[in-house]
Amino acid sequence: MESSGIIYFTTAPGIDLDPKLIELFRRAIQFKEVDLPSAEGEIEQATLEGKYLVTRAGKMIWVTIIINQKPTRFTREALHSFSIKFENRYGREVRHLYTKFKGDISVFKQDSTTRESVDGIIDEVFHLNLTLPHKLGFPTGRKLSKNQQKIWELSEDLAHKSRGKILLGNLFVEAKKNLGLDNKDITDAIYDLVEWSYLIPIPLDKLK
Repeated sequence: MESSGIIYFTTAPGIDLDPKLIELFRRAIQFKEVDLPSAEGEIEQATLEGKYLVTRAGKMIWVTIIINQKPTRFTREALHSFSIKFENRYGREVRHLYTKFKGDISVFKQDSTTRESVDGIIDEVFHLNLTLPHKLGFPTGRKLSKNQQKIWELSEDLAHKSRGKILLGNLFVEAKKNLGLDNKDITDAIYDLVEWSYLIPIPLDKLK
């Protein structure tokens, strides 16, 4: 808030950064074309170039999510959670960013034994690795529900057909088409399989 500038940004894996959009966003803030929340914890929503902007005010920072689809309750909950975790872990660095740290944002990128980097917090809260292709993990002995077992078997079929790579979006579509489950049951089952390492994201540098 002190600089009204962008001090840190990132994108989901595999999503190319659009410099034009970032510059338009910067100008929209500069010329007050986008309403920013003023009270801590307040959230404002806007649109820019066909994208949805959701911004939350913290004590010292604003955090904005830029997404293609209309925000959901999860979007706001994740934004709220990230804002609090970031300021709790990096409040000192934000307060002294332009003095002690001389504007060096590398302080946000360093993992330590006591806290994650900002990218680590982003992954923890927003689950951006769900956008990556996944591969089959190994059954852990955990007892799967009937829905989870059906999704797991469908995952094995998809992996066999696609040389081991599974896009979770495709898995959802196939489950919707073939299993007759509702959207929430499918997404919950997929999420659990990822959390339990039955489905493992493939890092971008490992993809061919």
